[in-house]
Amino acid sequence: MREAWFKKLSEDSKILGIGSLFRGLGNKSWALNIDFNGGASQSLQFSNIPVIARKRVLNATKPYDLAGKLFDFTISNTQTWNTALASDCSAYNAHKHGSDFNQSCFVAKVEGVRVFIPQLEMARVLFYHDPFLARLSLQHNSLSEDFILQIGNDGQPLIVVREGAEYPTTYFNRDDNRRFLSWVLLDSSARASFESISTHLIKNQTIKNGYHRWNFQFTPPLLNGVKVGVRGWHDNASKTFFVWEITKLDGLPSDVTGEIDFFHPRYERRIGGRPTKGDGTKGEAPEQFELDDDELSDTDKVTLALLSERVSVSFKTPFITNRVAHKNKSVNSVIGDNVNKVLDKNLSPNEKEEGGRLPGGAWNNLDDQTDDAHLYLGKFQSFFQMVESLVVKYDCLLINKDITKLPKLGDGKKHWLEDTQNPRCLAIVELEHKNKFFTLLEVDTSDGAAKLSTMLVTSGTVKVEINKTAIAQGVINKSLGWPSDIFKRDFGEEAYKGIPHPKSKHPGSLPPEEIGPWAQRVANWMSRLN
Repeated sequence: MREAWFKKLSEDSKILGIGSLFRGLGNKSWALNIDFNGGASQSLQFSNIPVIARKRVLNATKPYDLAGKLFDFTISNTQTWNTALASDCSAYNAHKHGSDFNQSCFVAKVEGVRVFIPQLEMARVLFYHDPFLARLSLQHNSLSEDFILQIGNDGQPLIVVREGAEYPTTYFNRDDNRRFLSWVLLDSSARASFESISTHLIKNQTIKNGYHRWNFQFTPPLLNGVKVGVRGWHDNASKTFFVWEITKLDGLPSDVTGEIDFFHPRYERRIGGRPTKGDGTKGEAPEQFELDDDELSDTDKVTLALLSERVSVSFKTPFITNRVAHKNKSVNSVIGDNVNKVLDKNLSPNEKEEGGRLPGGAWNNLDDQTDDAHLYLGKFQSFFQMVESLVVKYDCLLINKDITKLPKLGDGKKHWLEDTQNPRCLAIVELEHKNKFFTLLEVDTSDGAAKLSTMLVTSGTVKVEINKTAIAQGVINKSLGWPSDIFKRDFGEEAYKGIPHPKSKHPGSLPPEEIGPWAQRVANWMSRLN
């Protein structure tokens, strides 16, 4: 995580109240009025909304526990929610520190308790995972102006980023950001909800003393069955709960299924080349960045992803998004993005504009916990054909097979496939052969990022399950290599063997005639390890 501080804020600035949006007459960008501890009031540009939640501490000098009482509930029907002001909630008044009493809230009835959810906070966890969507939501008809929806030649939905649109490739390159943008564009309820933001703004904003002002409002999407985790304050006497921060949205409904292709005019797919170790980055970025909220970011300079406290969000029905290139670019070596292009510690957290002078720093608060690993089974087609051959020809009994996504560690990018930027997965297959248990481990290297053998382990499937997380992390720490130290320590030096893949002209796939010999080599090693 890259640490970033706001120049205009004091150390340990705790957010106590989030007020109205405003912008000066003739200005394009909107800002938020925010009340902090110590009686301080300040404004931040709306592009910072991914990190703005009540009781959050900005410019923290030490770790802080998340404030408030935990409360989980399941949404039955957002269409039955009432609306009210924050000041209508006794639990809010018990901890009123700022001047945000007139902010709009949804009111949900949960087991006899009226739960007041600030509308801006609900929109933050639904839509505001990056500055781009934050800006877009305040502009009328912005989705149609920046994106074209088509059906591709293969019959799959195709999202085309229009020429001249400001959708950055930094977001396009993230599978989780693409997924949530696809949901906003293609799910009818989500899109109507997102577009209601600008409708409410146009209808309800006021002009006074040279400023446009607006108390945030929108119409929520259908969220039936979504499990919500919140923190806030519960007033027992009035049976009210005021939400400070939403921490989890689990099981979002969606119209979107299958695979969605995504075309960006500035994306070129790199092909060829030999993989290099690591991510190809050179040099070191500053330990701490300073965010100048009064400056715009330069359109010609790189944008650096800034991580914050994240919100856990998942879809009930997952789907895949694929990057589509307008052309392929041949390269001699495959390396990562050069983050060392950002040498200056000063960044702008705001959108890119002509006249901006600083590199950009874009917040990303998304922790996509969608259970979607099974969607990537196709990447292991040759591997599972080999496993099937073990079952049919070599008297192996298939006990279980599982797919898990490799984790993101630090600033590395090996957890993504380099060609598609979709998750890189680990396949785990449990077999029984001659009354002995074996586990096969296979990492998806279909992008040619590494040459990694199939790992055969024979120390009991339970030990592999217990060590699954450590093994997955070890693969990333080894830059797509097997963590042999874990295998030696937990399974024994004679209990594992790396079995090389057959040679192939196409990474990730094998000609049919190579499947049988591959299975035979695995079976031979099973007999030796027996």
